[in-house]
Amino acid sequence: MVITMAEGVFSRKWGMRLVFSLLCVIFILLKLTPFSTAPQLWSGPDLMVVLCLAWAVRQPDYTPPLLVALVFLLADFLFLRPPGLGAFTMVIGVELLRRRAPALRDATFVTEWATVAALMILIPIVARLILMLFFLDRPSLGLTLIQVIMNIAIYPFVVLLSQTLFGVRRQAARDATLGAV
Repeated sequence: MVITMAEGVFSRKWGMRLVFSLLCVIFILLKLTPFSTAPQLWSGPDLMVVLCLAWAVRQPDYTPPLLVALVFLLADFLFLRPPGLGAFTMVIGVELLRRRAPALRDATFVTEWATVAALMILIPIVARLILMLFFLDRPSLGLTLIQVIMNIAIYPFVVLLSQTLFGVRRQAARDATLGAV
């Protein structure tokens, strides 16, 4: 029995989607674990957002919109956030990156980082506007800003770990044509 190249790509793609899902579930569980009962004065990075955007810009096939929606909808329910808001903003963000992925393929890392950073700033702004539109409580602006800064700062480390541990590298032009078949 001969395994064709398409079957190898197919299994790798689905395997990495499973890895992405498992990592997101681990991040959710870590965030739900009560390490301290004191109120937080600062906010750490949202590793799910950073991982999702890093993988979306580097290997768009690993973060399909339906999977992103399901994972972030689960997070919305478990973190008692407005259901679907996080999923909606992340799906829009991932789709924007998927459309820009071919242009970012040959760009420098700084360009990629700046593009993702702009999206990391835009996502909470859109979420806050939607919350304001429906007269819902918004999270503290200070904590949101700290989280955005932490997300931008940790992005290179998440990319480095994704590349070394999971082999999530930038998609080459040849690989992009194979994935489309």
